[in-house]
Amino acid sequence: MKRQKILVFIDLDMLVRHFVKSGVLRHLEDRFDVKYIFHRDPTSEKKSIYTDPDTLNLKNWSWLDLPRRRGGNWDHLYTPGTLWNLRKSDYFNDRLELAYLTRNKKWVDRYLLLVKSGLYPVYSLLFKACMGVYQPMVDLIDQEKPDLIVHPTILQGMFINDLLLAAKKKKVPTLLLMNSWDNPSQKAAVTGFPDKLAVWGPQTYNHARDYMKVPEERLEVLGAAQFDVYRDPVEQSDDQLREMFGVPQGVPVVLYGGTSKSVIESIHLEALDQAIASGRIPRCHILYRPHPWRGPLLPGEKSFYDLNLKHVSLDPFMQDYYDTQVLGTVKHATFDLADYKVTARLMKLVSAVVSPLSTILLEAVMHEKPVQILHPKEVAGDMAKLVSDLGPRLVHFADLKGDGILVADSTDQMISGVEKLLQMKDDADIKHSLKQVAEFFVDMSGPRYGQALVDLADKMIVEKQKNLGT
Repeated sequence: MKRQKILVFIDLDMLVRHFVKSGVLRHLEDRFDVKYIFHRDPTSEKKSIYTDPDTLNLKNWSWLDLPRRRGGNWDHLYTPGTLWNLRKSDYFNDRLELAYLTRNKKWVDRYLLLVKSGLYPVYSLLFKACMGVYQPMVDLIDQEKPDLIVHPTILQGMFINDLLLAAKKKKVPTLLLMNSWDNPSQKAAVTGFPDKLAVWGPQTYNHARDYMKVPEERLEVLGAAQFDVYRDPVEQSDDQLREMFGVPQGVPVVLYGGTSKSVIESIHLEALDQAIASGRIPRCHILYRPHPWRGPLLPGEKSFYDLNLKHVSLDPFMQDYYDTQVLGTVKHATFDLADYKVTARLMKLVSAVVSPLSTILLEAVMHEKPVQILHPKEVAGDMAKLVSDLGPRLVHFADLKGDGILVADSTDQMISGVEKLLQMKDDADIKHSLKQVAEFFVDMSGPRYGQALVDLADKMIVEKQKNLGT
């Protein structure tokens, strides 16, 4: 019997890491005839995918050339479309401020006029008519004749808007797999709704419904692909983990998770080291893990190696990355950013986590570790205002609260907070509270992500065949 065919469209390296390298899509290959379609633009030096698909051990894949210019043009519908969806919500002003921070002011002024005047729906129709349906994508669908299209996505990117139009034209059902917790509140597909949008849990279900206006019958809770590995037990002992991460025996370990934004992290690391040395913080060790998307040193930021800290060490699994991207002293990094198994081991090792606005906070809560959210003033660069002012108001962070979740608005509060974290690290009631918070963000109660994805894909294909009378 011929197997049904699924096309999987991928347009970012991040999605390669979270959905392909994680192995969750392999389950589809066991049940269906799967072909992967990767984005490429031969006319541009910039790439959305630097990973060589030949290295991924895929049975069937190909490129689809789509000009970055065309993908960029959709931004003139994406930004006003996102604001239009939020126009009656209490999040509108914050999202508008974010638009002004990340887009040309002149264009945002125009987008705002479209929204406030009520002209956006007319503008949207005209814009989509001018853009048209991307014919090479239609031709690909005609050639492959898929029963289902699956698209892991940040709800923005090179493929999503053209893909929804092309799939609708060819009457092929679409399944979007959201990548991160901020996607439904910060982004939007602006050429229509998919047949199904898979979200992480109750929080992103609510955000997709309220902020993207996706009808509830089109939403499915699947959990998070990249966190599926957290269901597997960590086999290493505490002694083995300490040796693995190069931290001392016999003392609690607190993780300082860096951010991708413009925080002068060396100030925090020095303050923590001095507080431990002086006895203000009880005896412990700080493990510094740079964010995998951070850039070079900021103005006023010191290299970790120049700090000469006694109670703080650099995560050895991030050292090559730090040396390469932050200092520019090493040509090749060996650390695989997709290895969430390393993070799982890290979470078993540490007693608590301190970080500015980063997903590592949510991962810690999922592992029942108390956390402290930093709203630092030690910032630099163009994104400083976003970090210090707007960041705390981003709605995907708003629900990260409860027992075992502290907030610090200054370095001094951070120091006091670490002492409190160490006091609550073994509290059973705190762990129970953290578990309940985590379940609101990421539903891990059902089948593993790969199996849940197969079940949903099968259901969607059966529904399609029923509608066609086949």
